[in-house]
Amino acid sequence: MKFRIVHSTEYEYSAPAIECYSELRVRPRNTMRQVITDQVTEVSPRVPLEVFTDYWGNAAESLSVPFRHKRLIVTSRCTVQTRPVGNPIAGLDLSVSEAVHLYHPRRRELYDFLMPSHHVPITKEIRDFARAHVDPRESFTPALLRLNETIFRTFKYQPGATTISTPLNEVIATKKGVCQDFAHLLIGILRASGIPARYVSGYIETDSQAAASLGGGHANGHGNGHAHRGGDLLGASSRLSGLAHPKETPGDHDPLIGATASHAWVEVCAPNGIWVGLDPTNNQIEGERHVQIGIGRDYADVPPLRGVFKGAQKQVLSVKVTVARTPGGEGAE
Repeated sequence: MKFRIVHSTEYEYSAPAIECYSELRVRPRNTMRQVITDQVTEVSPRVPLEVFTDYWGNAAESLSVPFRHKRLIVTSRCTVQTRPVGNPIAGLDLSVSEAVHLYHPRRRELYDFLMPSHHVPITKEIRDFARAHVDPRESFTPALLRLNETIFRTFKYQPGATTISTPLNEVIATKKGVCQDFAHLLIGILRASGIPARYVSGYIETDSQAAASLGGGHANGHGNGHAHRGGDLLGASSRLSGLAHPKETPGDHDPLIGATASHAWVEVCAPNGIWVGLDPTNNQIEGERHVQIGIGRDYADVPPLRGVFKGAQKQVLSVKVTVARTPGGEGAE
């Protein structure tokens, strides 16, 4: 599939900021499953952008505005071609405990994705959840799919129920959250079980966006930085409930919800060395309608924009994202 993505972030200050420094992570990744054919980042006020690769291999940009300004607007425009990958772990015939054993020779390489991190502490509550829902004797692939579905069914998507600083223990207690919470929770459970997992930030084409792209409407999202799970997800859930024949990747007509501003999911390192994307917000394996921006230990490694400024005491943030499917992407090699 081929998508045209526009991501605009605006900070408006209560008084002119004297200066600011910001880092951006809004350029999608080039990988085996997605190719970026063009990308441009625009900044207002107009200042130079320095492009660099961060520690995790993500494309990042930095900017400095050394003069007074009332607002900062950053807009990224790109065209992305995604490719179907199916289920790369469908043929793995081994148990969870056997998989964990196979990670030991690679523990140094995978260390960052096995250890606790800023937003993913391995607490007693997370260990208890892992013991209750991850059976070391179960086959590896069904265990991952079942865990993904467990989070989908157990936790209610509720915008505003949490912030990025809400502890995972509170999410577990209230059974409410948003896509970042569900991604962090899945990562914590996997790491507590000895399975390496990392955080993915990106976009997902929603049903409303797909309808606009294919039917001629206009789908602009004014988001709060979280995916919006709602609509006809009971239909998606019922189709995915049979683990003998799970729906592996989202298709054209599956009711996926998310990405009015950004989306988050998880990649798991399989024993064969392949990173596999799991989306607990939609109970899916990462598919053609997912577009990756960055990877890291958790959200703290890949925020779309972060920085510091002087002068103003308050700021108002607004985010607008459009993900539009374009002609010419279907069936591309």
